[in-house]
Amino acid sequence: MSYCPDFWNALAQFHAEVEDSNFDLVSVRRLLPEIESPVLVVGAGQGLIVAELRKHGYECEGVDLSPEMIRQAKLRRGLALVQADAKAMPFPAASYATVIYATGVVDFTADEDAIRAMLTEGRRVVSESGKVFVAFYKSSAVQENFLAKVGLLCGTKLAFRQSLEVYLLNPARMVGWVAERASLGRFRAALELLRVAMGCTMQETRITFKMQRVVRKFADPRSLIDAAPETLPYRNKSEIENLFKRLGFPVKQLSAFASCWVVRI
Repeated sequence: MSYCPDFWNALAQFHAEVEDSNFDLVSVRRLLPEIESPVLVVGAGQGLIVAELRKHGYECEGVDLSPEMIRQAKLRRGLALVQADAKAMPFPAASYATVIYATGVVDFTADEDAIRAMLTEGRRVVSESGKVFVAFYKSSAVQENFLAKVGLLCGTKLAFRQSLEVYLLNPARMVGWVAERASLGRFRAALELLRVAMGCTMQETRITFKMQRVVRKFADPRSLIDAAPETLPYRNKSEIENLFKRLGFPVKQLSAFASCWVVRI
């Protein structure tokens, strides 16, 4: 399973509400001292990161696989992003000083041969002394434990399509769902949800509310849910480190930001 353009095409109409979520503007600003122009953002979506870097004076371009994301970037921000596969980008070798893979690209890809091809392509288009950053979505320990308890997280696989369906549940149905999935009474299930709500990060709470609004805005939420990959790879710090070892790309730096991991290779 690899980066899924059908899902991003379906989400594009409401993506503005959730685009500042994982590799968000706060994370981008923390990374600014390490970024050099020109910059290429892979998985640029509707251009949030491209626009932010340009605002800070960087020469920056973006590429995305989803034609609908590209269209929305032009409509919303006047950005002419490039539609291309991350494994075969239409740029000359050594064109950029910095390449950034946003969340939704490598972290959404289970096929390690596909990841290797993406990163090899990034290495090709970055200068010899340039930097390549790869972002991964990140969950807190509280959220990770909850996902495992209700069966949405099994080892290194996240049941992504099922997790989207949960956003359709009202509070009463959510308690019943947790009770059934975790083999708890309804009172203990309600306490579990309260514990998770109090223990998750503010960013995780915001993302949850944003995704609830987005999913419910669809006239037919199944159009988004069915377009989503059934599962996503789930990679914590140790699994990210192991991934790059298997791929043969030495990790120069692994940073934990509030809502994402960022690897420099």
